[in-house]
Amino acid sequence: MQKPLHRSVTEKKPYIRRLTGSLPPAASMLRSYKLYLMLLVSSIFFIVCQNQGSITSLVSNVSAASSGPGNDLPLGGPEAVAAPLQALGNDGMELLYGDSEPALGAEKIRSRSLNFKDMPLKPNDRSSSTLSATSTSAATTSTTSSSTTTTARTTPTTTTTKVATTNGVASHSNVPYRFPVDTKQLPPLYIITPTYRRPEQIPELTRLGYTLKHVQNVLWIVVEDSENRTTSVARLLEEIGVPFVQLAAPMPAQYRKQKVKPRGVSNRNRALQWIRANATEGTLYFADDDNTYNLKLFEQLRHVRKVAMFPVGLISKYQVSSPVVKNGTITGFYDGWLGGRKYPLDMAGFAVSVKFLHSRPKAQMPFKPGYEEDGFLRSLEPLDLKEVELLASNCTEILTWHTQARKNPPAPALDRKKYGGTNLVQLTSWLV
Repeated sequence: MQKPLHRSVTEKKPYIRRLTGSLPPAASMLRSYKLYLMLLVSSIFFIVCQNQGSITSLVSNVSAASSGPGNDLPLGGPEAVAAPLQALGNDGMELLYGDSEPALGAEKIRSRSLNFKDMPLKPNDRSSSTLSATSTSAATTSTTSSSTTTTARTTPTTTTTKVATTNGVASHSNVPYRFPVDTKQLPPLYIITPTYRRPEQIPELTRLGYTLKHVQNVLWIVVEDSENRTTSVARLLEEIGVPFVQLAAPMPAQYRKQKVKPRGVSNRNRALQWIRANATEGTLYFADDDNTYNLKLFEQLRHVRKVAMFPVGLISKYQVSSPVVKNGTITGFYDGWLGGRKYPLDMAGFAVSVKFLHSRPKAQMPFKPGYEEDGFLRSLEPLDLKEVELLASNCTEILTWHTQARKNPPAPALDRKKYGGTNLVQLTSWLV
C-alpha cells in the first residue's frame, strides 16, 4: 500500500519535537537577560552621545578638584580652577594671592581668566626671574617714574595677606594669581593702557578689557593719570578678570598748564619702567582705551623680534595711518600729519620686543605733544627700516581703529531732596 505524502497532525507533533527540541527554562531566561542587556547598553550609549559635552565638563571639574590641596570646594567654581595652580608651589612657581578687596597700594598681578595654560614652570626656567621680580614688586613700595624732566609718583604702600601652608604648599581661601605661563610655549604680551578720569573712561576700559579676555598669556598694564590708583578702575579690572597690573603716574605739574598737553607720556614711561624691572621676553604694545582691536592683531604680535609696524584706521583726513610698503619694504609713511616726523605713526601702529627694549636702556617717550611716537621710536635707534616687521598681511589689512567715543560733559549734580533714597543715588557713583 502506498504511504501518504503528508503526515497527519498527530504524527507531526513528535516529529517537530524531535527536530527542534524544547528549550529549558534556564536557557530561555538567559536569552531574555541577553536581550535586556543589549537594550540597556544601547540606551546608555545613546545617552552618552547626547550629553558628551556635559560629561566632559564634569570630568574636568572632578580632576581639577582632586588635584588641589584638599580644600572643600564646589565643582565648577573659580576655586576649582584655582586648585591645580596651588599645587604648583612645589615646582618652583611663586604664587601671588589677591585680597577680597583690591589693595590700591601694591603692584599685584591678578587673574581670574581661564585662558591660561596651567603648566608648572621649572625652577631654572628663564621666566622664573620674571615671577621672582613680580613677587618682589608686589611686596615693596612703588618706585618713581623715570623721565628726562620730572618724576611721576605712586602711593608707597604695601599689602599683607594671611597665607596658610599645608604640607609645604601655600593655600588661601581666595583664588591664586600668577603670570606668566611657560614663555617657551606661548610668548607673553604686555598691553600698556594709559587712562584718566572722564565720563568715557569706564565704558572704554570695559570694551578693551573684554577684548583682552579672549587673548591668551596677556598682562594688562593699566596706568592712571592720577596721584593714586582709583577704586573704580580697580573694581572694573577685578570684574573683567584679565591679568593686570594697576599703576599710577600723574602728569607733571608743569605740563598741565600747557594748552596742548602730552597726555599719557608719564603713564607709558611708568609702564616701560615696570616692564624693564619685571619682564624678560615677549612683546609690549601701547593699546589706548579709546581704540578697537581685531583679535588677529594680538596673535601676530607674539613673535616680534625688534619692532613691528602696521596700519591704523580712522586716523586724520586720510582715515588711515600706515607705512608705505613696496615689494615688502617700507618706502615711506602715509599719514594726515607728517610734521617733520621721522616715524609719522599712530600710537597703536607699532609694537616692540621686550628684549629689544632691554637693549635700549635709555628708550622712553618724550613730553612733546604730537611727537610722542616719533620720539620713542627714535630713542630705540639704531633701527633700520629693513629690520621692521610688517604685520597685518604686509600692511594690507586694518586690524585696529582709532574709534574715539563722543565727548560727554560731566553729569550735573543729583537733586538729593527729590531723588534721595532712590536707585539714582547709587547710579551717580558710576558717573563723572
